[in-house]
Amino acid sequence: MKKLLLCACAFTSLAGGALAADLPARMPVKAPDYVPMFTWTGFYLGGNIGVGWTNGNATTTVAGIPGTISGSGSGVLGGGQIGYNWQTNSIVFGVETDIQASGGSGTANGVNGALTSTATGKTPWFGTIRGRLGYAPGRWMVYVTGGGVYGHSNVNGTTNIGVPFSASSDFWAWTVGAGVETALWDRWTGKLEYLYVGTPDRVPVPAGVAVTGGRANTSILRVGLNYHF
Repeated sequence: MKKLLLCACAFTSLAGGALAADLPARMPVKAPDYVPMFTWTGFYLGGNIGVGWTNGNATTTVAGIPGTISGSGSGVLGGGQIGYNWQTNSIVFGVETDIQASGGSGTANGVNGALTSTATGKTPWFGTIRGRLGYAPGRWMVYVTGGGVYGHSNVNGTTNIGVPFSASSDFWAWTVGAGVETALWDRWTGKLEYLYVGTPDRVPVPAGVAVTGGRANTSILRVGLNYHF
């Protein structure tokens, strides 16, 4: 009986050793999938759509009679943008330019003594050239932006004595704003942006009218989609 137990133990040890010899020294471990780190550096282009609203006033002189004009307007706008970003750690520097078409219009009313006028003004297109400075800890970024605005405006109207008038002009202005942009999928990002536009350097003035002072306040709120190369 004792010999039988010894033989059984010896057989078990040999079988266990043989089985262990057949096993690999270490079980294979699957390498984790590689996920590239998101970066804001590089070129991008995209489109946007939004709304704009404005109000303004000015001091005028017609036939030597002083007066004032004031008005407001709003409308839908949309266009495209292109830009480039440089990222250093969580700081992003960028430049961006865009071109916009606007379907909005505004109404202005002027008074110069007994002479009154009503006009409709439009800015059918404009563009911006801006710098951007952002903070991007990951796949989202908040930023401030500022630069110049250029565009074209026109005005058409009539006076209370039935005299029609019209004028148009190109203009420059300054703009500042802020926004937030986030990665959506693959190379696509979406953004929400607000811009404030200051008083333009010139406005369309009909013949016989002198504008000696004025101020305009314009706001733009838009959403956009960008593809990063």
